[in-house]
Amino acid sequence: MHLKQLLYGLVGLCLFSQDLSLAEAANEEEFVEERRLRLWSAQTKNPDLIRSTYRRIKHMRGTDPGSWVYEWSQIGQYFADRGDAFAAADEPDAARQAFLTASKFYGIARFPAKTLPGQAEAYSQHLKYYKRAGEYFDPQLVIIDIPYDGQTIQGYLHLPTDVEKPPLILWNGGIDTWKGDVYNNIKPYVDRGFAVLTFDVLGTGENTAWAAQADSNVLHSRVIDFMQNHPLIDGRYIAHVGFSFSGYYAARNAITEDRLFAVIAACAAIHDGWKNTDRAWEIQEALAAAIHFSPDDTDAINEYMQGFSLVKQGLLTNDHSVTQPTLIVNGDLDTLAPISDLRLLADSGQETDLWIMGGDQHCFGQYRSIVMPNMANWLAKKLAASKE
Repeated sequence: MHLKQLLYGLVGLCLFSQDLSLAEAANEEEFVEERRLRLWSAQTKNPDLIRSTYRRIKHMRGTDPGSWVYEWSQIGQYFADRGDAFAAADEPDAARQAFLTASKFYGIARFPAKTLPGQAEAYSQHLKYYKRAGEYFDPQLVIIDIPYDGQTIQGYLHLPTDVEKPPLILWNGGIDTWKGDVYNNIKPYVDRGFAVLTFDVLGTGENTAWAAQADSNVLHSRVIDFMQNHPLIDGRYIAHVGFSFSGYYAARNAITEDRLFAVIAACAAIHDGWKNTDRAWEIQEALAAAIHFSPDDTDAINEYMQGFSLVKQGLLTNDHSVTQPTLIVNGDLDTLAPISDLRLLADSGQETDLWIMGGDQHCFGQYRSIVMPNMANWLAKKLAASKE
């Protein structure tokens, strides 16, 4: 039996009432969807800086002043220099925050992929300063090298304070949100005693040597193999949280991977969502890069993505298909992962919960500060139940 919860949009809208300047973009050229700016404003806690930088951008390609990469990188370097100064002055908290902010702005600079001039360098700086920030985490960030397909997958292990051998969450972002982009999202889970391993799904981030395929959650099985015996965590209790593109892999894991005590599939397209061919340019660019297609070859991309349908793959066949406790979450206005997909997934298991965020779009950005702690609480309850 699944629980359906409907949260109406007025609550989420109030979260951004202080950010009125974001509504003033009507007379500006729009380079990205407005939801991106709202999310970055919340993550950096500096909507004015997001907006003022965005206004300076004249074009997406190139590395000269006025380009996307250049303008965001300038802000990233400003905070990186502040981080160095705080580190030299032995101010660890200030250094950590400055390096995190530097990493975030360099992450915006490389958005949405790392295929255009300057994006790869911005991405390198993004990872560099996330690791610098990790030196000031408590405990420090642990870099995990996981063997895969004759190469190495690198993950970032975030450990809770004063918890010996904590349970583990495998955490993945979307097609354009990678392992160093999610610190604010994972903190509620770390604060509740979970270790969180962030890593890139195949085709994204540092893992572009592989093309994303419908069954690329084989990577998660290899990560579980490796982490089950890791000395820093309790390998008996592993969960998976996937957002957007990796929400699909979370849904697939809820069907195929029996070593997980719970799964959260957030804003996950599983069937109808893959029929949607009306994508914003940045999604098209990132998706094409992940599956190793040209972004101009729309017909080929659309045909390829049809193969991601869990129905067409024969994985969703009845109300017992989803075997793991699973939470499904998204906004009700999303067209990338529509409500029909959420309900289909929820109806395909005996222990599924469905949370619909009223009046919000893809990945419920307006509700993050409310929903993320409650998602962490949901996982804590499933963990307790699995230990009974």
